Amino acid sequence: MKYSFSILFASLGMAFLTSCSQSDVSKNNGTILMLLGSKIPYWDQIYRGAKEVGDQENYKIMTVYRDADTVNTSVLKTLSGISDIPNLKGIIMMPSDKAIENMIVLTGTKVPIVVVDQKLHENSPLQTTVSSTVVADNDKVGREISEKIKEKKVVTLCYPIGGSYDRSMAIQKTLGKENVDVIIVKDASEAMDSLVLYTQRHKNKEYAVAFATGSFVNEETMGLLKGKNVYTVDMNDPILSGIKDGSIQFSAIPNTFEMGAKALRSVISKTPSPSIQIVSVVYANAINISTQEVQEFTK
Repeated sequence: MKYSFSILFASLGMAFLTSCSQSDVSKNNGTILMLLGSKIPYWDQIYRGAKEVGDQENYKIMTVYRDADTVNTSVLKTLSGISDIPNLKGIIMMPSDKAIENMIVLTGTKVPIVVVDQKLHENSPLQTTVSSTVVADNDKVGREISEKIKEKKVVTLCYPIGGSYDRSMAIQKTLGKENVDVIIVKDASEAMDSLVLYTQRHKNKEYAVAFATGSFVNEETMGLLKGKNVYTVDMNDPILSGIKDGSIQFSAIPNTFEMGAKALRSVISKTPSPSIQIVSVVYANAINISTQEVQEFTK
């Protein structure tokens, strides 16, 4: 009899564990895969904006950051095993990387795809696949930055892909190619070297510096630009310090939290989202740097 009870309790125990395991699997409504840029405040804020909505709606967020600004190994590896992601419900991603976009097509995934940071290129293989695009109006941001720059000559730095490229192109288009030099930097670590060469070639000349991404703003680059008016995009600790001490005139901050939140809602929405969704932009300067509107991006 004792033996029979032991078997009975063991069976009940296994049933309980199996039930718990099944409960764990069905605990959320599915997984949203986020394929983002390198792990910097800009992309982390997009993730946090999406996660807040994901938590509210009971979705698991799986986030993969690039190994470096233009190194996509981890993203490609994740995509190669996309069929192993349990209950995948959608993808939120940074566009413009041809290898990643082609890989997504090869996977044959049918889940909703939403892009953030930059609009798809016209020849992107995802043109007919992406359900919505959530971005700041990067062309408008570039024009607005241009209107605030007092100097006639400007050098702007950007990545070869992403919203920073669009902003730099808009600055050059607005002020004229003859007045704007564009430096394309493959990785944030190369920004300093590029600036050193530029400053050496333009000694004793007046020009402003427009960083189209906050990734290039740090103690080293700012130290090199003493005496120059600097304008930038995004918000991080070096930018915050620069605005406070006057070395940075202002920073245009795309609402990254809003970007992530809108992207997540678009993925899980039961009804079609607008093809293009524009997020707000906050301009931070010495006057409003301590306001709640700006401080939200410093946390």
